Amino acid sequence: MGITKKVFDTRIDPRITYIGHIFFTTKSGFFEGELTNYSRHGLFIKTQEDLTLGEIITVALPHEENNQTKFQAQILWRNNEGYGLELLRKHNDTSLKLRKIEAKLLRLRKNGKEISHKLGVSTKSR
Repeated sequence: MGITKKVFDTRIDPRITYIGHIFFTTKSGFFEGELTNYSRHGLFIKTQEDLTLGEIITVALPHEENNQTKFQAQILWRNNEGYGLELLRKHNDTSLKLRKIEAKLLRLRKNGKEISHKLGVSTKSR
């Protein structure tokens, strides 16, 4: 009989599944990837780009009616599937911007059909 090891997720906030395109800039240029899930404190993205752990990037969510949301995130970890990013907070901008980002992702998720038509990409959950 083998030993079973339980792995506990120690995150404070739950991950929310979301499949859709995401855009980001690094010191090397402008790229796109796929956002697969997010929480109040971070994102998980898939991309073909080779990103540097510890690097701070600017992430832009797809626009809806000319309203694009940009924010900074730090690359904390990677695995075979992609990268874990931590959303960075500025002293004056505590959680208000994060709540706006979360609300926008929820709107995009709910309106996936309309947004994907405008963007020419799929933002519906698989």
